[in-house]
Amino acid sequence: MSNTNSADFSSFKTRLTPPALACFRVLFENVREVLDKQGPQRSYEVSLAHVLSSSAVADAESVAESIREIIQCKVEQKVGEYMYFYPFFASVSIESGTIRYRVHKELEESISLLPALFFV
Repeated sequence: MSNTNSADFSSFKTRLTPPALACFRVLFENVREVLDKQGPQRSYEVSLAHVLSSSAVADAESVAESIREIIQCKVEQKVGEYMYFYPFFASVSIESGTIRYRVHKELEESISLLPALFFV
């Protein structure tokens, strides 16, 4: 993917409510940290308790609503002459106090290259 430009997450900042954006930041940073320490994974997971404490989202239902909002946003990524649009999640579930999710492989390289304070 050497001809891949950085992914554009700007729609997330403009379309998400503050709680959903806070939740997205936690999930995004989790992917960045795991990529940095362990490389690409088949799936990523983070505890619901961590998301609640790190994002100030009120409860599990609010996290679920935030995930619904995140699903509606698209990442734009130019590859060569073409523009691709991806949802952040390839799949996502909340089970037994854990959020398990997959991101599109095409986005992992771009996510790892974005600065840690990208959304501040």
